[in-house]
Amino acid sequence: MARRYPLSAYLVRAGSEVVPSVVYSHGTESSTRTAFGYHVGMTMAEWACQKMGLGPTTHAESATPQGAAPGWAKTPSLPDLFGTHPVTSELWLVEAKGSRRLGLRPRVKGAKQLDVGALVPVPHQKVLCGTSLERRLFMMIDVEDTPPVGSGTSDSVDAETLDQDDEALLELARSRMLTNLALTSLPRGGLRITAVGRPEEGAAAARRDPIRLLESDGATTELRRHVAPGAGDEAIRQRNGLEMLAGRIPGTGLMLGMSRRLYGACRALAYAERRVITRVREEQPGYMEQLPRAVQRPDGTVARWRERQMNDRAHEERIAEVQEYARRVREEQRDDQLRSVRAGFTMGGRGSWVHLIDLAPRLAVPGEEGFLEAATSDTYLAVEEEALDPDAEVE
Repeated sequence: MARRYPLSAYLVRAGSEVVPSVVYSHGTESSTRTAFGYHVGMTMAEWACQKMGLGPTTHAESATPQGAAPGWAKTPSLPDLFGTHPVTSELWLVEAKGSRRLGLRPRVKGAKQLDVGALVPVPHQKVLCGTSLERRLFMMIDVEDTPPVGSGTSDSVDAETLDQDDEALLELARSRMLTNLALTSLPRGGLRITAVGRPEEGAAAARRDPIRLLESDGATTELRRHVAPGAGDEAIRQRNGLEMLAGRIPGTGLMLGMSRRLYGACRALAYAERRVITRVREEQPGYMEQLPRAVQRPDGTVARWRERQMNDRAHEERIAEVQEYARRVREEQRDDQLRSVRAGFTMGGRGSWVHLIDLAPRLAVPGEEGFLEAATSDTYLAVEEEALDPDAEVE
């Protein structure tokens, strides 16, 4: 929401181009334009990397990529995003720059942020995305393939599927945990399943673009033609289709979803993460007890826990200590997490939604409700068609 609504407010169509609106050009103060440059830069970088086949991305300040050195979390200037390419299983580091008139200096700064050196000793791609709003919206993209530290060349990584690569599966499950938790927290009556055609063998890998737009996907159209609206997930499976559990995120025009096997993997990862936190609490209870927390007064208002109130710096240091200790515990339990996620993935693929969520969601076709849909073999996204028109909310 924080990214999409500013796009609707400050961008409009002009023929075949997208240009800044009059609100942006003549009615917006400098600080707001700077903030919007960040939003549009990150949004365009995410879009561009998905067009290049990259899967879900993670903010570099909130997690550590697989294969990175321990000093990653303590480095002050990191790239914006990282992700794992589903075709090559290779790590991508992404830096996004955006402004009204993007010059060479910020792009040079972005290139330096991508130069993480020994922090990432494994092969990785560096992607610099520069978005400019001068006259029209456009992008500049620079890509560099970085070999592992100590080698002179970069060997291509053989394509691995989720059925074979436990590491790639764990990273996918971790990247989709927010979607999984959102689906878990939604009212049960708001959950539904939708039928998605199974992609042809190897087709997505061949074009390096696993994302399919369902309104133009022949396999999905054919599947939905033969599955009655009142049918359950069994009818979809009988026709070798995929049934995605989906739910609308409140306050947005977005509907998110995932396959049974990915839901099972995420559920298993959630249990594994609870074991990590339980161990942290048992071994280092002082970390948790000394963190400031909110408490509810008898009159219903919320106040900070004053007995052990910390200043902002002490609070951040304590949070960093907790996260670092949890990271070490997580690394120790990584083999257990790999096994658990693989077991959840396999069980989800063989079971049913009743087995996973104790509910048989109704079948729906969001495309008939004004949504534009996209999916991979395990993830699903639908967006209200009107929400994609930048002119719709701008007078």
